[in-house]
Amino acid sequence: MLRVRDATQVGVGIGEKVFGLSVEIAGTVFGNERMRDRGRQLGDAGTERLQAVEEEVKSASRQAEARAHESKERAHQSGGSSSKGPGADPSAPRAAAESVKGTVKEFAGKATGSNALRDEGREQKERGKDEAQAAKHEAKAGAHREKAEAHRDAADRR
Repeated sequence: MLRVRDATQVGVGIGEKVFGLSVEIAGTVFGNERMRDRGRQLGDAGTERLQAVEEEVKSASRQAEARAHESKERAHQSGGSSSKGPGADPSAPRAAAESVKGTVKEFAGKATGSNALRDEGREQKERGKDEAQAAKHEAKAGAHREKAEAHRDAADRR
């Protein structure tokens, strides 16, 4: 789901692409290499910005899946829970730890015949996978944002 910030970035990205293409066409028509290159840089900045939003949306989706797995995991627990829910800022090490803990619980549940522990472990393992994917998408989004700014800076220097 697109947040307001994401929608704004989509608008900026599309605007950069359209304006960049217009400048590139004008530069080509008038034989102005500097103008053409500036247009290409702006278009590239728009592309990177749109890719950043795409990765952020993927991350948000994975975080939602992680929260769903956490809810299912808690349903299998007896009493209160001391585990932390998925954070707003996903991290790969935390996700790996959740997956490992989930695997251990799932194995322990199978070994002891406890379906609740087995199911809790399975959900925790899945939550860890979702959090890892969310962290990966967040990292990719950050890289795309940096590239967009670099393209924008290069276009502004021209």
